[in-house]
Amino acid sequence: MNEEKLPTEPETIQELMKKIENLEKEKNEYFESLKRAKGDVLKIQREFEEKFEAMKEIANFDLIYHLLSVLDSFELAFQKQKEIDQGFYLIYSQLKDILEKYGLEEIETENKKFDPNFHEAIISKKCEKENCQGDDEGLIVETLSKGYLYKGRVLRPARVKIINH
Repeated sequence: MNEEKLPTEPETIQELMKKIENLEKEKNEYFESLKRAKGDVLKIQREFEEKFEAMKEIANFDLIYHLLSVLDSFELAFQKQKEIDQGFYLIYSQLKDILEKYGLEEIETENKKFDPNFHEAIISKKCEKENCQGDDEGLIVETLSKGYLYKGRVLRPARVKIINH
């Protein structure tokens, strides 16, 4: 009769403990791998959302740029016609409000010094003051065409007339 020797109880417990330890390690490896994969998915999702927002801004930038000529036409009409029909002004206001809602801002020029980051000098005018001290060098004296920012970036610089010496 051929009898197989069965492991003793301490050997069996030791083997089972070793298996449990190995399974614990394997479980931890899978868990860490899952956490990394989840982090990767969240990172990709964040990057996708950022790229999507950037694409929307580019699309809006182009749209708003093309609508600027409409704003210019309205403003020209306001200058030429003293008695403006209220409906005409309402259309202008609505268009401007829509553009501002999407991030359009006017570049300030009144009582400002020329800044090449925001202004384009179309005409420079010699100072006509007597005993001019030159403190008004680069002062904007007239806005020829309004400039605009789109979400803080220059969409179109303000075209201005400045004083020089």
